Amino acid sequence: MKKIFLFTVLLLNAVVYAQDDVLKKVARETCECIEEKKSKSGDLAGDDLTSTLGICMVKSYSDHVSEFKNKVEFNDKDGMTNLGKEVGIKMLEFCPNVILELGKQDKGDADAEEEDIYVSGEVIDIKIEQFVTLQIKDQKGRNYTFLLLDYFDTASLLTNNEVKKKDKLNVGYTEIELFDTKTKEFRAYKILRKLEKL
Repeated sequence: MKKIFLFTVLLLNAVVYAQDDVLKKVARETCECIEEKKSKSGDLAGDDLTSTLGICMVKSYSDHVSEFKNKVEFNDKDGMTNLGKEVGIKMLEFCPNVILELGKQDKGDADAEEEDIYVSGEVIDIKIEQFVTLQIKDQKGRNYTFLLLDYFDTASLLTNNEVKKKDKLNVGYTEIELFDTKTKEFRAYKILRKLEKL
């Protein structure tokens, strides 16, 4: 019985080691492919780097697909994502600069999604109910309604009643979807992020 157990453990270790070995092969070849493409076309950045990474990884995976114990179909999005993560971790050993560059790019994309939108105009009304609502009209005559939901550096202009009707403001905001209980549906609301008196 002990021999069967020991044989099973050794067999499982061999399978795990073989899987790890092929992942390292794919990671190394992916790094080499990226470096080769960088040298031919200059520096890769942004979407070009992401596309090149994907192409190189798929090529190497295709070359070694027979060595994988758990094969992943190209139309299996979750499987390909997991494979990409595993290969990406192994790539840190061969080309950490590429992974760091991709990390910076992802952070930049996340920051860009969080950027505020700005509009300038004249204050039409300020309503103080459950939330403070600020209404302004821009230079083209379009009306905007903003909600004060979060704290930000210049929120005190509203909370200390320093903003009055007819004041000119530059307003930074972001849009989020909230459930409107009156209409019984989700709708986009403009949430204040910055106020500046002009």
